[in-house]
Amino acid sequence: MKNRMVNEPATPASVAVAQSPEWVPGMDHRLTVIGTRILIGADAFFYAAFFFAFFYLRAMNNNNDWMTHGVTQPSRTLGALIALFMIVTAVVYVAAMRNALRTTTLLWVAFVSGLLAIGFQVYEYQHLGFDPQQGGGYPSVFIGLTGSLMIQFAIALVWLVTHIAQAGPGRDLVTRRATAVQFGNVLLFLAGISLITYLVLFFV
Repeated sequence: MKNRMVNEPATPASVAVAQSPEWVPGMDHRLTVIGTRILIGADAFFYAAFFFAFFYLRAMNNNNDWMTHGVTQPSRTLGALIALFMIVTAVVYVAAMRNALRTTTLLWVAFVSGLLAIGFQVYEYQHLGFDPQQGGGYPSVFIGLTGSLMIQFAIALVWLVTHIAQAGPGRDLVTRRATAVQFGNVLLFLAGISLITYLVLFFV
């Protein structure tokens, strides 16, 4: 039996490579809208658990363990600065998406504002009015709530850096701007949680 070589026809260079439908800008935008809503909805329930714990433990106050002896609230000024810079980050990002001429500059302003928020949070942890290891309802809720919020916000800042990297002409932030706008909703959500957290932890 003779060996026969089968030659496959070469693919013409002019034939375009098919793209996955989810990468089409219109479809990409719709999927991002749905994904963002699911993310924010799930996160809302996550933070609701902390606020429930705050009011429940405060109301029960078993064995006076809500704010044990020696526990005092941290500085309200620091808490206000953290919330303020998180809000500025979200607002400036949304403004950047509406300004095609200064997008990159505004994104950097948003990023620096976010770094300041994290920096003040780290400073606050070093100047708490209590030792987190001594236990109690308020210290536990404070560390859990603010800590998880800062972790999520730090991840959001990493995400923001990818937007800065894609802000050049012809890149994703330009060609898929409607999709990138949805990230602003995530930042606004985290900023809203930071404001509620500040009001609850320092004034209730």
